[in-house]
Amino acid sequence: MSIVCGFRVAQASITHYFGPKSDKAGAKKIMKIDKLKARLQKNRPMITITLRIPEDVVEDLKRVAPFKGLSGYQPLIRAYVGQGLRDDLATLDAQPDFAKLADVLEKQGIKRSAIQKAFAQAGMSLAI
Repeated sequence: MSIVCGFRVAQASITHYFGPKSDKAGAKKIMKIDKLKARLQKNRPMITITLRIPEDVVEDLKRVAPFKGLSGYQPLIRAYVGQGLRDDLATLDAQPDFAKLADVLEKQGIKRSAIQKAFAQAGMSLAI
């Protein structure tokens, strides 16, 4: 199942983030576990938003929701948004820390201007 709305898939996601506590990567993973556990809480505060969606899409959502084991189209929308958000956050978290790399290169004796030029030539942005 690709939608994380039940405990089974959410538990698999939490297990994926477990790591050793002794290293920095492990500490980062442990923080993700806490964040995931918080997201699993049923009593999280909700806000109301207005979202314009084509009628035919809403009808399709109403048809798909029971198939996914959901009570209606709104929980399905939340599940879709949540899954997409988790995917994008995972991609974002996997991005290398270019500022840290620039600092390490500078400590190795490479001029900051040369580092910035290299990043620019590679089409990468480095906010310094």
